[in-house]
Amino acid sequence: MSVFSKPSDFAGGSIFKPGEHMNDLALLVEPKKVQKAVPHTYNGVTKTRDEVTADVTVFGNSEALEKGEPTKVLKGVRLVHFMLADTAEKAIGGAFVGVVRKVPTQAGSGYAFRDVDATTEGQVGNYYTNREAAINAALADVPSFD
Repeated sequence: MSVFSKPSDFAGGSIFKPGEHMNDLALLVEPKKVQKAVPHTYNGVTKTRDEVTADVTVFGNSEALEKGEPTKVLKGVRLVHFMLADTAEKAIGGAFVGVVRKVPTQAGSGYAFRDVDATTEGQVGNYYTNREAAINAALADVPSFD
C-alpha cells in the first residue's frame, strides 16, 4: 500500500455517470459543496442547473461489501442530474448510502438515489467506521509543530 495518492484519485470535477453505476450494490455518497445555477448546454439548449461535488465510494459486488473494500472511490465528482444533485445537496457535510435507479418522471425518466436494505447499509457503515478510525489513528501520530 502506497502512502501517496495518485493524480487519478482526484477526478478533477469529472461528472458522475449514473448509468455506469445502476448495477452497483451500494454507493457511499459524501457531498462536499453545491454550486447553484451553473450554465450548461445540452442539445443546443442552454439552461442552468445545480451541481453537487461529492466523493462517491462504490461497492460494485457482494465481495466488496463483505470485505469492506470498495471497488472504486471517486473523489470530487460532480452530481449534475437533478434528482441526484437535489438529494445530495440535502446531505452536504454528511454522508448517505444508496443505489442509483432510473425512475419515471413527468418528462419521461431520470436517475435517483434509492435506499439500500439494512444489511447493505450496515456493511457500508462498518467500512465507514473503520475508515474513519484509521484516519484518526494516523492523525494521532502526527507531531505538533507548535
